[in-house]
Amino acid sequence: MFPRSSILGRLGRWTVFLCLSLIPGLAGAIWQVEDNAWPVRVGLDRIGEPEASRQQYLGPFVETYRTESVDWTAVRPFALHTERQDLLGTSSLQVLYPFFSFRDRGFGYDWDLFYLLRGSHYTDRSTPSYQSFELFPLYFDVRDRVDPEESYWGLLPLYGTVKNRFFRDRISWVLFPFYTEWENNGSVTYGTPWPFVRYRTGGGASGFALWPLYGHFEKPGDYSRTYWLWPLGYDFRSSNGPDQPETRRTGMIPFYTYAEGPQFREETYIWPFFGYTKREDPRYRETRYFWPFFVQGRGTPYVNRWAPFYTHSIRKGVDKKWWLWPLFKHRHWEAEEDRVRVREWSFLYFLYWQQQQTALQPENDFRAGKTFAWPFFSHWNNGAGTEQFQLFSPLQGLFRDNETIARLYSPLFGIYRYERSKPEEAWRHSLLFNLLTLEKEEKQTSFSLGPLLKVEGGPKGGGFSLLKGLLGHRRQADGSAEWQFLWMKL
Repeated sequence: MFPRSSILGRLGRWTVFLCLSLIPGLAGAIWQVEDNAWPVRVGLDRIGEPEASRQQYLGPFVETYRTESVDWTAVRPFALHTERQDLLGTSSLQVLYPFFSFRDRGFGYDWDLFYLLRGSHYTDRSTPSYQSFELFPLYFDVRDRVDPEESYWGLLPLYGTVKNRFFRDRISWVLFPFYTEWENNGSVTYGTPWPFVRYRTGGGASGFALWPLYGHFEKPGDYSRTYWLWPLGYDFRSSNGPDQPETRRTGMIPFYTYAEGPQFREETYIWPFFGYTKREDPRYRETRYFWPFFVQGRGTPYVNRWAPFYTHSIRKGVDKKWWLWPLFKHRHWEAEEDRVRVREWSFLYFLYWQQQQTALQPENDFRAGKTFAWPFFSHWNNGAGTEQFQLFSPLQGLFRDNETIARLYSPLFGIYRYERSKPEEAWRHSLLFNLLTLEKEEKQTSFSLGPLLKVEGGPKGGGFSLLKGLLGHRRQADGSAEWQFLWMKL
């Protein structure tokens, strides 16, 4: 990372944390070539951190990365293995990401095969405490030895149970969908078969439905829900307690819908096109002339929509504007806790996307940002003097905060990269995956063309080398010099 004093003196810890959390491509000071035997091997060291190193083999296809906090190895585009130097010694392996992932969390592990076939195994004081195996959505097997009541097993559609899944406390079935039980908050809804014939009991609730013709479910003091010809006709009532005001939503779609509750009222005619909303806390007035195209809302939030030509909304502190939706979008907001102002621009979502961060205090000149012009380039600036630019970046603009994409796939397209670090007064250009590099650290510069040629110059000395010593000349800072011929010093 950057020298601590150079960051804290200008920006404070809060600024750097926010910026780096939003811009994962910037990891600190730039790297310089230590040994260039392209394409077999290129060794790089990070300025100011002698313990950090990178080794690249076969151009961009194999890379190892070593720092005090994390080690990773990439065999592109096939696999990425990461080890973190934390208390638990956690690690992960991705193979043809996102096809297969394995995560060792120190006290156990979990894995998944394209999120459909997955399993886990965790221990408590060397004793197995939790195991799971799942082939979604056909097979479920969870064994919780700490709380056996949370264990479950199921084979769809034959027989089984799942718990705390799909927004329900428990779901059980026998020859699904001919018999099912859906339990939540003590109430059980039976489907025989689901969803056509249903009835509810337990927990003070009751009800019956012959879907989609008619249904009625209620729990006194909590809710009452009735529908007919679902979803065309409905009457839903709910409250937060027996002494609390009731909220009612009723309608006969597409002719009319109505909703009223504590401090709000809403009506829609020829649903969903025309209507209004009134709310008192916070105060808000909305008129829908032809939803979703023409909407006027004043108060909290604020909406001024004349789609697709122009839309302006302010919701939860985020000010957003569209022009010729979905072509142009602009958003800005203030992150008070982090003391920064954030602005974003985009064209067709990802074809062009830019974010800038500036300090809320006018006396602080902090400016950070990142830009993606798909698929041509990506650019990062962390606001602490470090920049990166990559020519051809077709994935980072689509997966802006995905660390695995950034490490495993993006380097395959970076035929040209530029890095600059003001704290170290250094910059670096690399072309064709470090075949050609041009670097500067303070006043010392160097140029390399793979193993064929290396030229250095500056107050610390300089010289050149052909084929890593077949012929070379080296001048020291004190004025002394030496020659090399046939890899021997003369």
